[in-house]
Amino acid sequence: MIGSGSWATAIVKILLEREGREVNWWVRSEETCEKITAEGYNPRHLPDARLDTTRLHVSTDLQAVVADSTYLLLAIPSAYLHEVLKTLPREALQGKKIVSAIKGTIPDCCLSVSMYLREYFGVSRDAICVVSGPSHAEEVCREMPTFLTLASSNIVLANEMACIMRCSYLHTSTTTDIDGVERCGLGKNIYAIAAGLCQGLNYGDNLNAVLTAAAMREMHNMLDHSMPCPDRNIYDNYYMGDLVVTCWSRHSRNRALGEAVARGERPADVFARTGSVAEGYYSVKNLHQLACEYGIQHVVPIAEAVYSILYDGADPKSTVKKLIDTVF
Repeated sequence: MIGSGSWATAIVKILLEREGREVNWWVRSEETCEKITAEGYNPRHLPDARLDTTRLHVSTDLQAVVADSTYLLLAIPSAYLHEVLKTLPREALQGKKIVSAIKGTIPDCCLSVSMYLREYFGVSRDAICVVSGPSHAEEVCREMPTFLTLASSNIVLANEMACIMRCSYLHTSTTTDIDGVERCGLGKNIYAIAAGLCQGLNYGDNLNAVLTAAAMREMHNMLDHSMPCPDRNIYDNYYMGDLVVTCWSRHSRNRALGEAVARGERPADVFARTGSVAEGYYSVKNLHQLACEYGIQHVVPIAEAVYSILYDGADPKSTVKKLIDTVF
């Protein structure tokens, strides 16, 4: 496991559910490393998740963790992924089976995580898998029923990872639509910011229900224009389910960001106050770039409205009002 946030901690808990399995875990902070090793919990994220340290090997040495592991699970905010992995030699990821639990794109280069791994490290497409589905770490920590999907162009790898992650409270399925799953993972965080904006403006549940339906249509249209797939079912858990939970849940950092911005806070101040990152803040910039590249800005008006508020300083109330009058 590479990453030490809430989702990384939840996945480590899942992996340790299987008796006899050992997990290597890279964390950035020496203090966090020592605390987990000594006391069996992550002091900064999900401290209620108790971890069996007899089968857990925590280290701040990234190269050693990568070298000693067959499977690499990535759970770092997309904005920081390159900063972490650039310390590795290009050949370090060769022969590894890599699972991305990241929902977003790499800033500036505008690449999905799987595209980034292929371009920067020469990883084979068939060696990459993506985890998706409605899955707040807080609920996983409490062992509440959760459904995840493993997406890979290599269905054998997807099935393998589905088996590895399955446990009493974690149900898994598979798909080969890795591109669609990654693009939906990017989009759903943007629409959750939009939901938060509506909530912060006190527009209520009625409007948020309409927004969620409009976002579903927008995400479907965006996929059809940029990554068509005749067998895709947009109503599956890893598309629709992930969108709904991110737009509506109190655990959603992206929704919370939208609420704060609607109240007049700047994103940088929100991140400093909460100590966490909302992926949608970076994703909306990349989706805007992709929309311009494909000439489909008209297909994603909600995402474009979020971009204009976060990056162009547009007024949240008048921008949402325009969506109400023209899109919803």
